[in-house]
Amino acid sequence: MAQLVAIASGKGGVGKSFCSSSLAISLSSSKHKVLLVDIDLGGANLHNFVGLKIPGVSLYNFIRDKAKLEEVIVKSPAGVDFIGGSGDVLGMANISKHEKMKILTNLKSSSYDYVIMDLGAGTSFNMIDIFNVADKKIVIMSGEPTSIENAYGFLKVAIFRHIERLIANRWDFEEMNKKLRSKSMNFPSVQSIIDLAMQIDPKMASTIESFIEYFRPGMILNMVKYKRELNVFHGFTSVVEKYLNINVEKLGFIPYDEDISESIKLLQPYYTRHPESDVVGCIDDIRDQILLKL
Repeated sequence: MAQLVAIASGKGGVGKSFCSSSLAISLSSSKHKVLLVDIDLGGANLHNFVGLKIPGVSLYNFIRDKAKLEEVIVKSPAGVDFIGGSGDVLGMANISKHEKMKILTNLKSSSYDYVIMDLGAGTSFNMIDIFNVADKKIVIMSGEPTSIENAYGFLKVAIFRHIERLIANRWDFEEMNKKLRSKSMNFPSVQSIIDLAMQIDPKMASTIESFIEYFRPGMILNMVKYKRELNVFHGFTSVVEKYLNINVEKLGFIPYDEDISESIKLLQPYYTRHPESDVVGCIDDIRDQILLKL
């Protein structure tokens, strides 16, 4: 059984695909069997980061054409097995529950050690659900205020979504579920949800608390230009612990490097092009932290 690693971000432009591909290459270089999957079904471009112009086959063929999983896996120039997304297919971003489960079940039962899933940016139900069921959950953000805000929002929606699904079939939690689905700030913190659940059913409140206790996402700070940006770690984790009741594992940071953009343009993975760089050193350190902490 493979370990599913979900890599997400609250917004685009924070280097999520670079992190996903680099971590996959790093894991592969340390003798792990790795599959990299582009699950950004609305705007797939991960193939560019592993040296592929066009994958040829993709998740579309697996979901809609009834192809077997092994038939849509290609060997990338980066040396990592790869499944492309389907960003140019109308409606692929809105896959059904059955299709979502088909993807997850087959990836989980594959012969790989780790399956790195590069999720689409944002908080669609599909991306949130995949993130929530992953064995290792990682959020990428930069030091920009909007990135920090969106990363917090992503984790909040992930927790609210899971709680919503826990109580979905309980008539006595119907009003609470309506509040969870509302876009308004009905619950300022996860503790306020637990407090209300305790009034309705203490056993369910305990179930919610257990989930939150084991919901342990990792955080990577990307494109760091200045040392002071590392203060984001402390501020972010403190706010998340206060309002969402969860502990975020600080996995590490990746420095900004202009050569990353150049490598993408040349379809040459940065990790293999600059093996002695500080960036690659940081990626390897993050890989070790993921294996140790998550």
